[in-house]
Amino acid sequence: MRMKTQLGRTRNMMCESAPHRLPLAGRAATVILSVALLAPVVLAQTPDDIVFHAMKDEMGRSMQDLRLEQMSTPYFLSYRIQDVDETTIEARYGALTQTGETRDRFFSIDLRVGSPDLDNSGFIGGWQDAFRRRENLPDENDYRSLRHDLWLYTDRAYKNALENLSRKNAYLQVHPPQETIPDFSPAPPFVSAGRPGDLAPDRPAWEREVEAAAEVLAEFTALQDWKVSYSGRASTVRYLNSEGSRHLKGLETRRLEVTATTQAADGQRLSGFLAYAARDADLPPTSAALATDIRKMAGDLQAMAAAPRLDEYAGPVLFDGFAAAQFLSQLFAEQLTPPRKSIYAEDWMAQNAPDPKLVGRLQRRVLPDFVTVEDDPTRDIWNGVRLAGSLAVDDEGVPCRPLTLVEKGRLLTLPMSRTPTAKLRESNGHARVMVNQWIVPTPSNLFVRTSQPRADLIQELRRMAREFGNEYGLLVTRLEDPSVSAAYRWNEPMPQPPELLTAPLFVYKVYANDGRMEPVRGLVFEEVSIRTLRDIGAMGKEAAVYNLTQPFGPMDFRYLLSIVTPSVLVEEMELKANPEREPLAVSGNPMFAK
Repeated sequence: MRMKTQLGRTRNMMCESAPHRLPLAGRAATVILSVALLAPVVLAQTPDDIVFHAMKDEMGRSMQDLRLEQMSTPYFLSYRIQDVDETTIEARYGALTQTGETRDRFFSIDLRVGSPDLDNSGFIGGWQDAFRRRENLPDENDYRSLRHDLWLYTDRAYKNALENLSRKNAYLQVHPPQETIPDFSPAPPFVSAGRPGDLAPDRPAWEREVEAAAEVLAEFTALQDWKVSYSGRASTVRYLNSEGSRHLKGLETRRLEVTATTQAADGQRLSGFLAYAARDADLPPTSAALATDIRKMAGDLQAMAAAPRLDEYAGPVLFDGFAAAQFLSQLFAEQLTPPRKSIYAEDWMAQNAPDPKLVGRLQRRVLPDFVTVEDDPTRDIWNGVRLAGSLAVDDEGVPCRPLTLVEKGRLLTLPMSRTPTAKLRESNGHARVMVNQWIVPTPSNLFVRTSQPRADLIQELRRMAREFGNEYGLLVTRLEDPSVSAAYRWNEPMPQPPELLTAPLFVYKVYANDGRMEPVRGLVFEEVSIRTLRDIGAMGKEAAVYNLTQPFGPMDFRYLLSIVTPSVLVEEMELKANPEREPLAVSGNPMFAK
């Protein structure tokens, strides 16, 4: 499972609740008010917003009238309505295979019965609880239609909440917890008035760009298949809860992904990718710049397919450029959430649930003492590059706060929603709503800093290789993306336990004596654990921004994450031969037949 973008990777199921953050000009106009004093004024300023009007009226009626005899009444209710306008374009072999525009309106609800100490949340009694998709609402801003659908969905959510609380109580009687932790933490009301998302009509121009990009790949005769995909997306979120919090926020994003696959002579499949994510007025690279990137990726892919196999390796490994962001995405960001596990009624569901490895290591050293990691969702730009993870208010209506996650190697805190843990009892404004309506705290903009930067990590890699007694060290510039590989795989993969770090895709021997480099292939990491983070021996002097779509959970939901990091040198890692092979094609690719 893994990543994406300045280059990155995308998976099949994207989290529709990507972070929303105003550009700097919009931030100046953002109104953040104390709802206790000024909420009536804010509401009065938007009488023409039919959607908010319907949400407010139906929420007020629901909180007053939803009650069954001898049953709990709702103590908390929130509505989240997301409008999404999306343009999608796809090309293969130089021809457009898909192009279109869609508009959707999604509705998510959080209705809680019981009390903040014990409510219906956090209990997964069956598959329907684990994958509770968002509802669809009418596209038109018709007050009566919206009220009608909100009424039906709220009524159903109330009945489901009562049933879930009953099942949860029954489960806890048989399996009493060792420690009682509240299910919901308090948060003061917060109002934020942003602007709606608006995607400029650019479909014809992007159709030309995507078609031309796919044509570039036809220059590489060793490729078996390839695809170029573009998605332009404008999202507008309206949020309201029964405590008085309310916000409007919008975001425009553009994503571009280029994938290609080939095989080595022994049947090993190698699938490469480029993935870009850009916010607001920023654009992914186009035309000449994009063609240059594609030729570099496809050339590296062909070189790897022709490279000799390496059956094993032990020694230092340098993760350079985008591979450094992938390394930290998989071993650090992915291991931070969720900080509190749900209660699963079935063992098979618990075994497939997210199992973050860092959550239980608070106040312990997880990185070298020369490394500090900050998460600042309020930061919008770094060195002139817009950060994809930026947002001002989270999906529970809580203002976002900067965090120092790691200081001098020690894990101090975690991204938090309003679901407390034994050690962290309050939200810090990092909640996101996933496609299945799970509320998950996530990082947003990670800044990885070192107090001991090294100007030349290649020289350091060579020095470590000599000390290790090796003829060479390994340089990795890209890790595999399993979602890309799966799309091109011809046979079923052999069952493997989940790995914490995906296999190296672009990897080179760097000889210790003279520094020459040679491509190699055929390796996978062995026995990678969270302990690998502590084996980082050095980090580079120059950092770069990588905007990614970060995976969450076994269903591979995605959210936007920015990682600012230098390259990373690990003192010792072990790699072994990758046993997977596929039959070679009997005849050549007709695209290159003469």
